Amino acid sequence: MYSFIKFKVVLKTPICAFDAKTGILCNLCESKLESGQITQSDVESSIVLTRLAQKNSNINKMTLVSAKEIENEHILILKSSDIRLIRSNNDLSDLINKSFQKDIWIIESDSNDRRFLDNLFHPLKLESVNFVWLPDGSKSTRVVLEKNSKGVDEKMLETIKKISMAVRQIDLIIEFD
Repeated sequence: MYSFIKFKVVLKTPICAFDAKTGILCNLCESKLESGQITQSDVESSIVLTRLAQKNSNINKMTLVSAKEIENEHILILKSSDIRLIRSNNDLSDLINKSFQKDIWIIESDSNDRRFLDNLFHPLKLESVNFVWLPDGSKSTRVVLEKNSKGVDEKMLETIKKISMAVRQIDLIIEFD
């Protein structure tokens, strides 16, 4: 009477699934890489996440939109539902962090600037976010953090500034309340 078709949910990446599994790019993905549509970080992240997805079904449900590398930091740009899943599952978060062997930053792909900054500063709480128009016509974004923010050092703040500029071209001014 009823027949059920079982669909296998597969991790979505900037490169095709076969390439992500084998680690070798097909002609189409190779041309995307050469033309700049995708980056080497996209390729490497796709391969790492695909290998993890074979061991963890939660990763198989994710969508990697893009990836960037800034110095020794690796930025994964994922769908919003994937970010909630990772943040709510410490084991999954640890697994992803260990597999990349670098500091991982997880950012939501389809977010506004405020939400982007919330993701970037996570787990720190932002008191306020304001735009500052400078006399030369440029714009900076002023972020105010709680005074008693724990685990904040100057190196981390500089990294956040670099990531913000590289991913969204947001020039940050960071202050404490």
